[in-house]
Amino acid sequence: MRKVRSSKKRRFSAMELSLLCHQLALVFRSGANPVEMLPLLADDINQPELKASLKGISDRIIEGMTMYQAFSLDSSFPDYMLQMIKVGEATGMLDTVMENLSDYYESEAEISKRIKNAIAYPAALAILMFGVICLMVIKIIPMFGEILTGLGRQVPKEAGYLFLFTVNLQRILLWLTVIAVPVVVLIIIFFKTPKGKLVFDHIKVHNPISGSIYKKIMASRLGLGLSLTTKSGMHLTDGFNAIKGLMQNGYVASKLKEASSEISEGGSLSDAIKNTGIFPELFVKMLRTGERSGNLDTMIEKISKVYGKEAELSLQGFSRMIEPALVSVLSVVLAIILLSVLLPLIGIMSSIG
Repeated sequence: MRKVRSSKKRRFSAMELSLLCHQLALVFRSGANPVEMLPLLADDINQPELKASLKGISDRIIEGMTMYQAFSLDSSFPDYMLQMIKVGEATGMLDTVMENLSDYYESEAEISKRIKNAIAYPAALAILMFGVICLMVIKIIPMFGEILTGLGRQVPKEAGYLFLFTVNLQRILLWLTVIAVPVVVLIIIFFKTPKGKLVFDHIKVHNPISGSIYKKIMASRLGLGLSLTTKSGMHLTDGFNAIKGLMQNGYVASKLKEASSEISEGGSLSDAIKNTGIFPELFVKMLRTGERSGNLDTMIEKISKVYGKEAELSLQGFSRMIEPALVSVLSVVLAIILLSVLLPLIGIMSSIG
């Protein structure tokens, strides 16, 4: 029996995992023997890497491994999914677990899509804006200066300052490039170290620009994870340990570990979450309400939906806010250039005509 974990492979996307879990749920609910159905399921999958992984899992199950053991030897699947499969086998609820996992990863795919959509356009606009400004400052403005000088006309004072600025800016940019490139490389190397990753993860949570949005995303992920673990019959402390990896943030995971310890020592869920200092106050209040009413499971599920929507609205608001800000900056810069250079040049050309 093979017990060596397969070499590191690409992790499957949330949508790929959602579709796979949905298909597996159908297999388990049909009452068919997984040993017989998994090879057939693998044949129906078009994605080559997922097909290969599923065939390997099928072979290991035929050799006598449990579902959890077979999936664990493939590095393409996240730890959270593995832990939930283990719970499903222990409770005899693999079909329910797989369907819940399908819903969870579908929600994760939606969150990732919203984040990308919120960032993509402002980032492209910022790059375009920076490129236009650099082109104007480095190429076009000096060219106008040469034209004015060649015409034998006195350069307007405002334009002269701008020409002088562009000449100095080119020198400054050269030195900044020489200095900045090594600094950026060192920062990237630092953020790839365990300590650097923890620092970067801390910055993601605690910053005045996107920190509040990031906290809502973390709250949505925590709510989704806890909802799934409680539905599957997992103890709250074990659920915390299982969902730490869902946060995709080492700092948040460390805080959840502290919360898990606090709960295991008899503390309440709401107090443990509040003491992390990460999640929104309303999130904590909703948890406390669920504890007092005895409907914690239902409240956790509601929280996951509420903060999923909150994260979506906040991302949309951030995108709507940043776009006009970037356009305004670009407009002001171009207006300054227009008034300082182009208008004097047009006036001189008109007088010549």
